[in-house]
Amino acid sequence: MRYIFLSFLFLYLGCEEIVLEADISDKQLVVLAPTDNAQFNSTSVTFTWEPLEDATKYQIQIAKPTFENATEIILNTETTETTFTQQLNVGTYEWRIRALNSSYSTPFVTRKLTVLSNNDFSSNVVVLNSPTNNLITNTASQQLSWSSIIGATSYQLQIFDNSSTLVVDQNLTTTTYNYTFTDNSFTWKVRATNGSDYTLYSSRTILVDTTSPNTPTLTAPVNNSSTSGTSVTFNYSRTPINGSTEFDSLYVYTDSNLSNLFVKKQITNSHTETIATSGTYFWRMKAFDAAGNSSSTTNSFSFTIN
Repeated sequence: MRYIFLSFLFLYLGCEEIVLEADISDKQLVVLAPTDNAQFNSTSVTFTWEPLEDATKYQIQIAKPTFENATEIILNTETTETTFTQQLNVGTYEWRIRALNSSYSTPFVTRKLTVLSNNDFSSNVVVLNSPTNNLITNTASQQLSWSSIIGATSYQLQIFDNSSTLVVDQNLTTTTYNYTFTDNSFTWKVRATNGSDYTLYSSRTILVDTTSPNTPTLTAPVNNSSTSGTSVTFNYSRTPINGSTEFDSLYVYTDSNLSNLFVKKQITNSHTETIATSGTYFWRMKAFDAAGNSSSTTNSFSFTIN
């Protein structure tokens, strides 16, 4: 009976790959901080845990004062990171966390904490929301955003270019700032103040590249050439442009309409391809970069393998 079921399953799924998630339900997530019954004199609480093998994300929940007698569920979210920072008003809380994948979850680890005051304002952490850290983009106009700090009266935003030149220095009462970047790499950072004390700066980097790569120049095999060998070396040239990482794609077709794609590969400088079947082939190239820009596609060259 089991054999019949497995045979049916194989026929039902066809050639699709069956991905089985590892069972993590008997594993224990190791929580590093805060310790149980920890007390804070700032409203910023950072939760930290060890990564768990075979977990793809983590679910963290916060209740006030406890989950059993909750007057409020402060937080119920998932993250792929192993640290999470949350602003909490003065009060007593219970929090718990577990590891997840698409099929299984570990048991929750539950702890308590108390926020006594916000007297240690400088220990708060400004959480930057967007853009993501180390973003590489071809969109020059960006909205910088961060989470508010309880008790903050304003925020100081600074933006530095890659030569450490300060290009923006703004004091803001909002938690967003719209800015249009030039092509360059930048560091942006934010700190909060309550009028007398300051938090440390939180920072992220962004690389803005709105310039398309140069179009490659095809050099070999030359147009309308022929060869008796089955090893074909594709050569080209292209002048790189400063900015995000650039790469080149090779396309080889079996028809002049360029509809039957035979080879598609990312290559660097040159590429040798074995083509065992005789006939006429057509090739062209296009350049891309990590920011999402692309060059024009080259005209196609033809070559014949006799």
